[in-house]
Amino acid sequence: MKRALYAAIILWVVGSGVYLAGMERVHSVSISTAFTDSADERQWCELDTYIEGYGKFGVCYLTQEEKEKLVKNIASALGITSSYGLATVYEEEVNTTVLSKNSVNGSVTIKAITQEQQGTDNTATEDEQAYDSTTESGLAANQYVYVNITVNNDMDCASSYRELVEGVFDAMGIQGNVNMNLVGSLEGALNNIEKNELADGLLDRLDAKVVAENRDSDIFTIYAYSKGAGSYITIGGSKINMNIAIGYDEEQNRTKVYLASPVNSLDY
Repeated sequence: MKRALYAAIILWVVGSGVYLAGMERVHSVSISTAFTDSADERQWCELDTYIEGYGKFGVCYLTQEEKEKLVKNIASALGITSSYGLATVYEEEVNTTVLSKNSVNGSVTIKAITQEQQGTDNTATEDEQAYDSTTESGLAANQYVYVNITVNNDMDCASSYRELVEGVFDAMGIQGNVNMNLVGSLEGALNNIEKNELADGLLDRLDAKVVAENRDSDIFTIYAYSKGAGSYITIGGSKINMNIAIGYDEEQNRTKVYLASPVNSLDY
């Protein structure tokens, strides 16, 4: 269900025209505190942080050594200098160099993704021509970067990690987006009244105004804007930097609550 909704949002973004405004980073709202306080008298079973960044590094050919250096440089900027794994996965027209580090407290994954396409004089883009981005075999290479930081049972660091990844993207000229996803779970299934009370309380704490919402089906989701909650996207003239979603996990008998900024990039 969520994949269908996310696909619809992507179409909405493409159809409406979207741009990122990453420089508006006012710290007047503590997103993690607003989230943890939204349960009121209920007890959270878990509170996890997921930071996901994805963007285009450029149209250029990088050797394997250069891609390894790229992910190591990003890791170093995030404070990771040792005890990590490094591997490369080769697929048709795509190969990915992956740096990963895992611990009991969470994990970090950094990927340098190379997508090679057969280029000709008629199909080459202006960027490809400008960067002379072909291999010896005539393949044009697009370079992408993916960063994932997962922190178990801790949300205090969420905004700091998000800003850190945004800073790395800005410094390296990576054109993309960084999503902060906070996920908590509560025992049992919340009814519609309880879902609305939790969501409205969270919106109030964030001083956020609703832009679009769907509260009447199995997919409970709200898109909103809070002036002090960080970078945003603009869709159809409306700013969005808050995405609240509530779902139910039957196997665990838990209600999952998601708060993302600017939008949710996780499955629910």
